[in-house]
Amino acid sequence: MRLLLVDDDLFAAELASVFLEMSGYEVVIAESAMTALANLDSDSDIALVISDFHMPEITGLDLLEVLRANGWNKPFILLSASEMTDITVIPDCWVKKDENMAERLVAVVNEILKPGDAA
Repeated sequence: MRLLLVDDDLFAAELASVFLEMSGYEVVIAESAMTALANLDSDSDIALVISDFHMPEITGLDLLEVLRANGWNKPFILLSASEMTDITVIPDCWVKKDENMAERLVAVVNEILKPGDAA
């Protein structure tokens, strides 16, 4: 199953990607929201988007808002070191960016994409 991981911190993206790939997922990394949008336009097999919140130009929440406005109805996980409050568009899940993020992210993805639940 293909996942899109959006993070301007390539080291963090690659670390999370390793954990996800060890769990059987195929991970596409995008270093910006604009690259993510291009990937989603060209790859209809992406089952879930994972995005960092704090990115230059377009935040992860802004990316989610654009996707929802354009009919994206697949799961979206937001990564952030800070609490998410007063937000207008709600991701399917929020995962705290800390030393345990990669393991927790795999558990959340597994829960969201239970076998048989994905298209």
